[in-house]
Amino acid sequence: MRRPNHHSDQERPVEPNVRPNSSQNAFFTPQTAFYGQPNDPALEMERLTSNPFLRVGMKAVEDGMKDITGKTFNALPDEMKKSVSSIRYYFAVDQAYVRKKLILILFPFRSRKWSLDYSADEPVPPRVDTNAPDYYIPLMSAMTYVLIASIVLGTQKRFTPEQLGTHASSVLIWNMIEIGLLSLIFYICNIHSKLRLLDLIAYCGYKYVGMIVVLSSYLITHSLLAYYCSLLYTGISISFFLINCLRLQILPDTSGSQAYNVNRNRRRVYLLLLVTFSQPVFIWCLTRHLIVT
Repeated sequence: MRRPNHHSDQERPVEPNVRPNSSQNAFFTPQTAFYGQPNDPALEMERLTSNPFLRVGMKAVEDGMKDITGKTFNALPDEMKKSVSSIRYYFAVDQAYVRKKLILILFPFRSRKWSLDYSADEPVPPRVDTNAPDYYIPLMSAMTYVLIASIVLGTQKRFTPEQLGTHASSVLIWNMIEIGLLSLIFYICNIHSKLRLLDLIAYCGYKYVGMIVVLSSYLITHSLLAYYCSLLYTGISISFFLINCLRLQILPDTSGSQAYNVNRNRRRVYLLLLVTFSQPVFIWCLTRHLIVT
């Protein structure tokens, strides 16, 4: 029997720790010829973004998209152009406007000016006039409401991914129902006012600010008392805000010598009250199912 050689490991030569050169085994490609051998993905991404040919191509694509968008807008009918321009007006906001408008919605009791400012018989953009309606705050507050509602359900271990789509769909459906009913009432009552349909959509969207406050107070305290107190306050503040904004557009002008006749314009008063006091009801309906008693 052959005896094991205890000195074989010591006599075996130690091979140097040489890493194989990947460049020797790599295939030649146009990418390796242009950028070199890839080593670090972050470095390669930096090289890719700093490539002058890529930047020229992206600039050409961007200019082409702007040209196509401009030609498409010019090819639209005049009525559709007016609609697109009108919607663009409601997004002409800045940070100062958003801050002032949120304060005005939640704390409207000290404001003394509610009329809109005009320039050449057209209302000025929201960023110039705090009282002007906008779509930015309703849109962002509606999205925030969906997220906060999901967080509330998560704290109650009732959240599922489908809840995001359910709440987003309910926001859209309830808005369509509300605006549709109010427009139908305007039409049936044959009421002509300064209030436009796009303005009505914006004013009805401000209730989501109150819904965020209500759900946030409950999420922080987990108290029904805090929920109902915040619901009461936001209902009063939003009603006060809307009744001062809408009365100048729904009710007839009383600045003339002829006194305002309540009996003759009773339907306008009722419609103003309907629009105003339906908002706290919607706030309660869209938040009550999230509260655990």
